[in-house]
Amino acid sequence: MVNEEIANRVINMEINTLKATSQEILSMIKKLLEKSKAYGSLENLVKEKGNEVKLKDMVKKGQLEEIPVEKAELKELKKELNRYGVKFSVMKDKETGKYSVFFQAKDMNVMDKAFKHALSVSEKKAERKESIHKNIEKFKEMTKSTVSKDKVKNKQKEQSL
Repeated sequence: MVNEEIANRVINMEINTLKATSQEILSMIKKLLEKSKAYGSLENLVKEKGNEVKLKDMVKKGQLEEIPVEKAELKELKKELNRYGVKFSVMKDKETGKYSVFFQAKDMNVMDKAFKHALSVSEKKAERKESIHKNIEKFKEMTKSTVSKDKVKNKQKEQSL
């Protein structure tokens, strides 16, 4: 009897805790949806509130480092920097069209690792694209070099009995 009462109380406490937790999770999801509507979509909210920081805020916090980056490498680099948790800022030079990535000097080791990984991934992508183009050109040359033979059909009449 006593064990059954204690078991029922424990189960009731667990149920109440579960209800409170689920209500809190639902309220947080609703807040997230409201914020995402303000930014247009959840993806825009993540981009805006991600690790990319304004340049002015970074200047206030300490010494900055700059690395010039091409547009093709920028997407992969952003992905890697976010993965490693590095705070950075991207600026486009309007005259040359190149991008500059600014980051704080204290993140130098992490940045080095992120840059190496991003460059290796972009180089692999470039190699794959080049090899596909080379293969296409090779097959074009092969088709040009093959001699097309006209098939001649010789009809022979069979003799009837």
